[in-house]
Amino acid sequence: MKPQLLKISTPSDYSFNIFDQEASYFPTPWHYHPEVEIVFMQKSVGEKYIGSSISDFEPGDLAMIGSYLPHYYKNSPEYYKEDSGLRAKSLVIHFNEDFLGTSFLEAPENLHLKQLLDNCKRGVQFGKHFAEELEDELLGLSEKENMDRLIALLSILNKMSRTKDFKFLTSDPIYLNNHVDSDRIKKVFEYVMQNFKQDIKLHEIAGLASMSESAFSRYFKKRTRKTFSTFLTEIRIEHACKLLQKDKHSVSEVSFESGFNNLSNFNRQFKSVKNTTPLNYRSRFLS
Repeated sequence: MKPQLLKISTPSDYSFNIFDQEASYFPTPWHYHPEVEIVFMQKSVGEKYIGSSISDFEPGDLAMIGSYLPHYYKNSPEYYKEDSGLRAKSLVIHFNEDFLGTSFLEAPENLHLKQLLDNCKRGVQFGKHFAEELEDELLGLSEKENMDRLIALLSILNKMSRTKDFKFLTSDPIYLNNHVDSDRIKKVFEYVMQNFKQDIKLHEIAGLASMSESAFSRYFKKRTRKTFSTFLTEIRIEHACKLLQKDKHSVSEVSFESGFNNLSNFNRQFKSVKNTTPLNYRSRFLS
């Protein structure tokens, strides 16, 4: 299933778009767009597909989706039945990363906001309690006009950027702290992306960073907040998800194409990362 590029129309008198989406079910297909998207669920239940993740949604669900990240909200089967009487409703906000100018994010006061926009490229799921705290501000946004509306959005984004009540929906390979670390880990990252289908030994990677294996392991975990083994597994699982979404390969072929030389290990690792089996993931995605 190939995602569609959608064009989002922004009102000429505003710098961002906000609208209440209400229908018998959400009709928008698997899609992506250059705008960042915030979705607050008001009515209905179902599954949301963001990047390689599949998770349930219900009223109160709050997610932030980065630029060009494919996504799709699919209601439960009962919503598609004729004359069901059910309604699906969500508040949706769209804005470009530079909607306040190209230099706005470079201001030192906006460090957390800049990090939020980087984070949402992986898809961000906010916690239930935080979503409840933000609900009135979100729902009141469309009632405001002009500068008041813009200030209200910035207030919402500021709170989103500072909360710790969130999780990522797709895996991310690296977390960089400074330019020195960036250069060093970038070399490791590029090597892994080019060779993750092969058997990568820790001593090879440590050599790239000019470190011993033990020193590199400590360094990598401190800088990325994960072990190198976890990082490599996540890269392979993300690649496997892309292959499973296309329905062109068997699970066994996907396993070997993603760098796993043992099918049972692939199934175990996939379930550990995605909380479902490869077959169920493909079935849910393609249904």
